[in-house]
Amino acid sequence: MSLVLSYEDIVKKFNSDLINKLRKHGSEVNYLSLWVPDEDFLRSFESLSESIKASNVNSFTLNVRKKFISQDSFLNFKNKYPNINIEKKEDFYLIYVKNLNSIQIEKKISDRVLDKKQIKIDYSYGSLETQKSKNSVRKFFLDYYYKNFKKFELNLAFKKKLEYFSILIDKETIYIDFNDKDEFIRIRSHSNDKYLLGCLFFFNKIFYKKKLSHLGHNGISEFVMAVKNNCKNSVKGIMLPFNFGNEVFFVNKICQKIFKKFSEISVKPIMQKLWEKKTFIEKQELCKSVLKKFLRNKKEIPDSIIFNNIENDINKMPIRIIVSTSEDINPRKKPDLLRRFERFIKKEIDESLQVLHEEKKDLNKIRRL
Repeated sequence: MSLVLSYEDIVKKFNSDLINKLRKHGSEVNYLSLWVPDEDFLRSFESLSESIKASNVNSFTLNVRKKFISQDSFLNFKNKYPNINIEKKEDFYLIYVKNLNSIQIEKKISDRVLDKKQIKIDYSYGSLETQKSKNSVRKFFLDYYYKNFKKFELNLAFKKKLEYFSILIDKETIYIDFNDKDEFIRIRSHSNDKYLLGCLFFFNKIFYKKKLSHLGHNGISEFVMAVKNNCKNSVKGIMLPFNFGNEVFFVNKICQKIFKKFSEISVKPIMQKLWEKKTFIEKQELCKSVLKKFLRNKKEIPDSIIFNNIENDINKMPIRIIVSTSEDINPRKKPDLLRRFERFIKKEIDESLQVLHEEKKDLNKIRRL
């Protein structure tokens, strides 16, 4: 039996099955069941040959588009397998393997581990295509730098006084400026790397006046999406920071540091003094008043929310507003109703307040015995 395979097709099939099939992807084709593609073509070819040989197939022809083989990989392949006939076409190679038994591909597992010199920053999971798309990301950052370096110059002095903290990333000191509301203003750096500066300019634009807590939790995922949407050629494989190159991975480290630093600063909710100084009765009356205003202004059903009490949180801060809801309200609509009220009361009184529904006790008398 002689096989003719399109390398591009079997790679696409493998990647598709990896996402869409729960298990045994590729197993419906016996001669591909043991094959695991690799970003290095030589290793991928060896795995493919082993899989085909295990199915008692002795020869095959492989059509490989040139984009899957770098020049170095092609030379290494020819040096390792000088007896394999390779026919060059305009944009692809035809590789003729006439006798698999004559190819020495068996190696110890320990030898394979030693041979696998894979750099994490260049790895794109599930993709074997040479990652030229990273160049488009770097080009985007460089273009962004030249278009915006005057406007977004990182060391430009602000008229308003800002707070800041510094972090160390890869021996590079980075300064994070923020205002008195814990809103991000900019990243400052003394780096001369125009690619990195363009990346930081773009980051500053996207997250200007966003909460530092938001950057810590969601910054890198939103930044990766923004980079992807602004680049003509999207990065192949899973959208992880290191797949987008050194600059985006650098930003990933910044976001991790912001998360850690901001968590250290803001372990407890920030409660305003105006709320803190009020007596318990004053707090209750204020909550009742704001609740009435919410129901009236938002045109909610009258008495759909009933104020019950104010309780302390785990830090012994009086910020938990306990309420109950009318039985006439659809249970599915209650969570959204309470979320709307919480946003309203935060804005009207204090950002630290939390709206919680009164605990529903078990009404079954037998279970409560």
